Amino acid sequence: MGKRRAGPPIARSVRRAGDEAMSKLLADALVMDGAVDRATHGFHTYPARMHPDAAAALIQACPGPVHDPFCGGGTVLVEGLLAGRETTGTDLSPIAVLVSGARTAPHDLVTPMRSASRKITEAARLRVDVEVPELAERWFQPHVAQELGRIRDGIAQADAAVQPLLRALLSSIIIKCSFRKSDTQNRRETHHRAPGTTAILFHKKTRELGRWLDALPEGPRPAVQLGDARRDTPAKDCGLVLTSPPYPGVYDYLPMQQLRAAWLDLELGPPSAAEVGSRRSFRAKGRKDALRQWREDTSAWIGQQARCLAPGGKMVIVVGDGLVGDRMVDALGPTVESFKECGLKVVARASADRPDHAREAIRIEHMVMAERPQG
Repeated sequence: MGKRRAGPPIARSVRRAGDEAMSKLLADALVMDGAVDRATHGFHTYPARMHPDAAAALIQACPGPVHDPFCGGGTVLVEGLLAGRETTGTDLSPIAVLVSGARTAPHDLVTPMRSASRKITEAARLRVDVEVPELAERWFQPHVAQELGRIRDGIAQADAAVQPLLRALLSSIIIKCSFRKSDTQNRRETHHRAPGTTAILFHKKTRELGRWLDALPEGPRPAVQLGDARRDTPAKDCGLVLTSPPYPGVYDYLPMQQLRAAWLDLELGPPSAAEVGSRRSFRAKGRKDALRQWREDTSAWIGQQARCLAPGGKMVIVVGDGLVGDRMVDALGPTVESFKECGLKVVARASADRPDHAREAIRIEHMVMAERPQG
């Protein structure tokens, strides 16, 4: 299994404050870097994920059930499962929920997944024209779009129990087979993909995912569902809420999934549930109004998630300063203030400078830990 680089650009100039032991833990977690090839972390690309080693270290240090209200690609959920902890996650994106569920799927789905994938792959290599999404003409070679369409149609005929896994597998190859530069860059770069190789790639990903899932420990799986962190909390008291919310003004997470949504026939969140801190909100509303909305959203989601913490429970947030135009957006101050507003005590924090190569700038990333007081 090939190694892959995980996490953001290497951190520089790390600073910490608060409890000595906890601030060191946060500082060490913040700078974790390098290849990670354990469990299912390599299954599906997902933008701006937490480094798996950082999630593992924080889970180990904080006992009790674990919850991630911005679960994204499922890094925290996988590490919670590996640690044998009761783990839950929510996300506004149905693709995040699909991918996180696939990364933590139970063993009894692996064999039927493999069987269904073989049949789908064989059918996908036959030259039978199918309907494809309208955007396929711009983003895919015609024969690639047809193979993807036949895979999609084959999944719809599979047993309902394995369809989510098969849909996640399809999702994992869509960007790779397209003309899109990457998950985070919507630039079009044409290239040739030989006929038949899209179906082969789907089957290859099935074999890889099957091996990874077989290696996961037995036991209950994380509960993953659609949810808005500003409104939804897990049912049980948590020992740790560990998450990395969207950085203000940096990404548009839902629109970045437009190709996957089209092939999977998914709605990327209701209009009433706008993304927290999206880049397009800063462009549409202007800096002042968008920043006010982001601060309100930050206060709302931290306050909502604080309700699920047991006495002595910890909340750890990884968040980076935004960069709108040529001006920074402070993320640390509003995060700390939101902790205090909802009655949590800030225990420790760490900050690190990271190069933003795309903008030739330095972005500061923070990890902050707060605790619900006992009694």
